[in-house]
Amino acid sequence: MAVMIYGQHVYNCELDDIEVYFEYGDSVVFSTGEKEIGYTEIGKIKCSKLSVVSKGCIEQYQGPMEVNRYFRRENLVIQGIISFFTGVPLTVYHSNSSSSGLNPIDFKKQDTRLVIKGTDYTNDLKVLLKKLNEETELIITLLDRWRKAIYLKLESYDADLYYDEAILSFFHILELFGDTVNKELRIKLENDIERMMQQHYANCYFGEAQIKQLVDQNKKAVNSLLVGDFLSLSIKIKYFLEKYNLLDDNVAYLIDNMVKIRNAIAHGRITYQKIFIWPLSPFFNLAKDSYENIEFLNFLTAVMISRYIGIRCWENEWMEIKNYLMPPHQVIKSFLKGEIHINNDLFVQGKLYNLSWRTLFNYYVKNAKKEIRKEIELAVKDLFMNVCVTKENAPDIFNISVILADSDETQIRKKAIENVRFIVKKRWHAWSNIRDVYTYLQYYSVDVVWYKDFLNKKKICGMSGSDPMKYN
Repeated sequence: MAVMIYGQHVYNCELDDIEVYFEYGDSVVFSTGEKEIGYTEIGKIKCSKLSVVSKGCIEQYQGPMEVNRYFRRENLVIQGIISFFTGVPLTVYHSNSSSSGLNPIDFKKQDTRLVIKGTDYTNDLKVLLKKLNEETELIITLLDRWRKAIYLKLESYDADLYYDEAILSFFHILELFGDTVNKELRIKLENDIERMMQQHYANCYFGEAQIKQLVDQNKKAVNSLLVGDFLSLSIKIKYFLEKYNLLDDNVAYLIDNMVKIRNAIAHGRITYQKIFIWPLSPFFNLAKDSYENIEFLNFLTAVMISRYIGIRCWENEWMEIKNYLMPPHQVIKSFLKGEIHINNDLFVQGKLYNLSWRTLFNYYVKNAKKEIRKEIELAVKDLFMNVCVTKENAPDIFNISVILADSDETQIRKKAIENVRFIVKKRWHAWSNIRDVYTYLQYYSVDVVWYKDFLNKKKICGMSGSDPMKYN
């Protein structure tokens, strides 16, 4: 005979300002108002206590330990919901106590609400709960994959440990969304092909009946040739992004790169590398750029989930980080050829195609050839010679100046060296110390002759007993 059992799990949410109450299935989650000190990779933090109360039926022959097995499903869903809105992973590892028994657990019934750091997400929460009922398996999977990915990312904070695995978890979300539009996209492509064939035969002056007959005879072969049996993942993801107004050239370029990185991680390849950069990984990474791309995936997948659900969560964060996306190489090449013209202010701010000093630095690092550097010098000489270094633009000016300090052009070289010395003196660069940029460039096999000599003369490598953080 079945008996009703009740259980409670108390979690430490790694935020000190969250008010929440909602019901899901046979469970209810609410903030208790209590705080507790927690410990993370970055030190002590103040946590908010959240309580999840659940009920369910078990058979009399089942032991008390079976209770957690029955409550686990709804607990994981609730963890996914909280994690998605906060951006901080909530897992079973954050549960500091649990209890169960035959007696009901008292709690105060309230209206659904979610307020995080003063921002009210109650309406978004209600929409998400409704969507959960409509597409239960897909939404739960999306939330769970995203929660696992941000957990792995957080666990890699100081060791670069799980970045490869986190990227795969984020990529599972892209694959799921690709599957949701696969049939729709195929129908669209086949309809486009049919219209193209109708127009073609109409241009050949066939009658309406003949056009229909010819299209019916040939569309299967043409579809097989132009569409094939399987749509590539990249195409499906881009279609999804376009459908939800998230696609532009820079985002499309990100997707193409991420597909390559995902393939590098998912399939066997040589992982050996000679040079490491901070944070030091305990293993050879399968993807060299994992740490650079994971933030983009974090916010892109978050905003994709939000758009699909029909809420506006993560919009501001995505719009901000989107400004750091690399433009396609063809756009950069067009700029270097003089086909795209940008004034100094727009270039410093990256207001057009995200073209900026940061863009050119990253482009050169991945294409470190002398002829590429000369193309950059020729394209930006006037901009570079007239740029005014400020605290805001100094990090990007510093990086590109380290590269241009090896220029064969006397004016550019002198200006670059002047920029480096000035920014080092002001400590306006973004690196933890001035040798880190050299290590970073070494990692990508980029040779900078002048800057290496500059470091040696400053004796910052710690070989002579000097303070490696002190600038002489």
